[in-house]
Amino acid sequence: MNFDWRAEDHELKKRVLAVFDAEALSALGSLEDCDSGALRHITRRFLERLGPTDYLRLGVGPEGSAQTLHLIAAQEELAGISRSLFISIEVTARLFGGLLKGFCNSSTAAEIAQSVAGGGTIGAVGVTEPPRVDGEEHAAAFSRVRDSVIASADKDFVTNAPIADWIAVVLDEGGDKTICLVRPTQEGVTVGPRMKTLGYRGLAVSSLTLRNVEVPQELVFGPFPESTLMDFLRQTEDLILSAASVGLMNTVIAKAKAHAQSHRRGGKPIFAHQEVRFKLAEMLTLYQSSQLLLFRAGWMISTGKEERKTLVRCAKVFASEAAEKVAGMAMQILSGHGYLSGNPIEQAYRDAKYSAISGTTSERARMEIADDVLARYG
Repeated sequence: MNFDWRAEDHELKKRVLAVFDAEALSALGSLEDCDSGALRHITRRFLERLGPTDYLRLGVGPEGSAQTLHLIAAQEELAGISRSLFISIEVTARLFGGLLKGFCNSSTAAEIAQSVAGGGTIGAVGVTEPPRVDGEEHAAAFSRVRDSVIASADKDFVTNAPIADWIAVVLDEGGDKTICLVRPTQEGVTVGPRMKTLGYRGLAVSSLTLRNVEVPQELVFGPFPESTLMDFLRQTEDLILSAASVGLMNTVIAKAKAHAQSHRRGGKPIFAHQEVRFKLAEMLTLYQSSQLLLFRAGWMISTGKEERKTLVRCAKVFASEAAEKVAGMAMQILSGHGYLSGNPIEQAYRDAKYSAISGTTSERARMEIADDVLARYG
């Protein structure tokens, strides 16, 4: 394939970058220190500004897969500006919005989807587990009563839950999956306190508990075969996390290079030392390789190629682990400067691990890649 971006790809990147003027970038500088109220305000502000760019409408739902590669052109740029904001926006647009567009067929869902596309709604997705009572796991409670559903379930980590307007709760129904749209303020819905995380401190994450929540039938969708719904969610999430890793590496390399050129050691610029040049060369190699894998995975999704699921897993494993290595090498180049709290390299070092343990973990992804290799070449 030809990896050169088209004129329309460059135009999309230009529109997205125009959202982040000097004032906007200044606001993002304090993202890690925001409470949930301020974070909700900042996230909503950027969603509203991105709405007119069409960024939030692209690649949404299974039917939007043909736009995936076009979307990736702008995703890497946004991930490089603010990884926390990027994940929050992608959860809203591509995960929550994708469920609405691909699986939720009602006038209410269509209205919410339109609001998401225009930047007026913050969304979250929780793929729930069976509820726990006194530390013990119990069977999930799910029953259809007249024109509604009564549901009880738990989820330990839900991105955007503390700031969301709507949460798409994915519940088990006899081995299949059903989606319920709930409000965080709804009776029986409990959003836990915002969690303190090692990295991505500008992201709002909390637990979610449902206890005998009544959901009207117009906000209940399914059941769907588990593979259909979960394959969509996992592929979408893994691609988002791959883009986040690539964006992280791009930013880190630029910071490390600038430091190596502007600081001196032993009477000469750090960049003149061979061990530093080798690190920068390896960092660039890992970044470029990850970027190409991300582009190829996006192209496979856009063209409907059979290997797309495996290529997304490959991109996720390689990019997330490369991001850890690149952040570590950048920390070594900056030494004490990079170790200072609040430094962009220190933030990247903390953020890098997230992609390897979120979505499809590296270990599980390797098993699925191996299964595909055995099936394809056995």
